[in-house]
Amino acid sequence: MKTTCIVAWLVLVLSVGAFAQSAKRSFEVATVRASVPGSRLSQRLTQTRLDMVNTPIRSLILEAFRIDVFQLSAPDWLSQPRFDVHATFPAGTTRDQVFEMLQTLLTERFGLVSHVESRPVPAFELVVGKGGIAIREVEAVDELTKEFPKDPSITGSNFDMTNETLDGPVRNMMIPFGGRNVTARSLYDYWTTPRRTFQVEATRITMGEFATLLALNVDRPVIDKTGLTGVYQFKVELDASQGAVRVLRQAGVVDRVPDLNEPTGVSTFAAVERLGLKLEERRAPFGILVVDKIDRQPTEP
Repeated sequence: MKTTCIVAWLVLVLSVGAFAQSAKRSFEVATVRASVPGSRLSQRLTQTRLDMVNTPIRSLILEAFRIDVFQLSAPDWLSQPRFDVHATFPAGTTRDQVFEMLQTLLTERFGLVSHVESRPVPAFELVVGKGGIAIREVEAVDELTKEFPKDPSITGSNFDMTNETLDGPVRNMMIPFGGRNVTARSLYDYWTTPRRTFQVEATRITMGEFATLLALNVDRPVIDKTGLTGVYQFKVELDASQGAVRVLRQAGVVDRVPDLNEPTGVSTFAAVERLGLKLEERRAPFGILVVDKIDRQPTEP
């Protein structure tokens, strides 16, 4: 059992236990309403307000308890009902306190009952290779408000939206066959190539963000264990996204499109190693938040 996994498990257990035993921190005023069908998912956090629009209950739980998708064991239906949460809190409230208030809201309005248990999860750890990194560290730049050229190949409206998330503002843009992510530190593009490979062009990217992209690609959790805290510049071509292939296979699409089953000739693991990094397979215990009970509809305060 790795020490880091034990620590992560203890942190989750202690945070949930402390929330349950201490005086519950609540929003001053909070409304929870069913979302209007077709509205855009968005988040906005100011000094005194939290607004989450068209958000599934599953996402509310992930945000409140600061966990990854693989750390939540809950009914599948939690991804379906979507709600708008509009809440106010005192100025000077910390982000951690906002998370606690969101936990209280889930308990009081949705009747959430949960517990934490340790479960082995097959995952990969992203680590630095023996020869050191082969990527360039660059300075962080805030380009959240930069005007990017519109791509004429994208018909209709160019999707470009900034969400004020609980981790800070994140801007998502549409590019041909992919997307662009911009934060106060990073800027990176990703897209699917005609060869069905997955291209990442990072002007500036954190290792945590790269681990998230890799998790989609290998269809397993990827934990950043590099210890690299800066932002880095590189280009890399990965194998086809196994997460996307899995979704298509579940929908029965793969059988109708044989090319999706054909190898691309590109190895994600080899590509990562050329960056001076490495994906190491692990099956270690993680703290899993298990939802014992939750209501489909919120109650009134």
